[in-house]
Amino acid sequence: MALIQIDNLRKSFGKVSVLNGVSLELDAGEQYVIQGASGSGKSTLLYLLGGLDRATGGEIRVDNKVLADMNDQKLADYRNHYVGLVFQFHFLLPSMNCLKNILLPAQIGQASMREVEERVRPLAEALGVTHCLEKFPFELSGGEQQRVNIIRALSMRPQLLLCDEPTGNLDSENSQNVSKLLRDLAHEFGSTLVVVTHDGEVASCFSKRFVMQDGKLLT
Repeated sequence: MALIQIDNLRKSFGKVSVLNGVSLELDAGEQYVIQGASGSGKSTLLYLLGGLDRATGGEIRVDNKVLADMNDQKLADYRNHYVGLVFQFHFLLPSMNCLKNILLPAQIGQASMREVEERVRPLAEALGVTHCLEKFPFELSGGEQQRVNIIRALSMRPQLLLCDEPTGNLDSENSQNVSKLLRDLAHEFGSTLVVVTHDGEVASCFSKRFVMQDGKLLT
C-alpha cells in the first residue's frame, strides 16, 4: 500500500527550478534510495517530504494527508511525531549532553520522557554508544555522533525515516556499517526508509533505487 504519493512535484528558488515535475509512490515499510549528483534535486525532494520546506507546485500526500494543506503548527507536529530525520551533519546541540539531545524531540512533542529514555537506552547499548550519553557532542568521534543522531531520529518511532547523505562524512567501511545499521533499524521499527546519496556503493545496497538528474527522476 502506498504510504507516500508524490504527484508532479515542483520546487523553484527564485528563477532557479530545482524539481521539475517529480511523481513517485513509496510503500509503507519499504526501503528506498535516491541517487544523484550534487545539485540534482534529491535533497530538496527529501526536505519537502520531511515538511522542512514547501513545494512550489504539485502535491505530496503522506498517509492520505496533503502536506500543502497543513499550517506551520501541523507541519511541526508532522515532523515531530511522524518523521525521523538523519542528516550528513549531525546538528547535535553543543550545550546539551547526548542523552538530552536524543530526548529533545520527546520534550518538544510532550511525550513521556521516561518512556522514551527507556526506549533509547537499549538502542544506545546495541549501537555501542552508551558511554557517550552523558558526554557532549564535541567529545565524540564522527561515527559516534552519527549513531547518536540516528538514535535521536528513531526516538519517537517514526513511520517515515528520511536520511540525507548520512554517510557523507564517513570512510568507506563506516559508510557501509551506517547504511546497514539504518536498514536494519528501519526494518526493526517498521519505518519506511528513504535515503538520498551520491555514493554508488551505498545505493547498491538497496533493491529499490531511483536516480535523480536535473530535478527529474529517471525511469
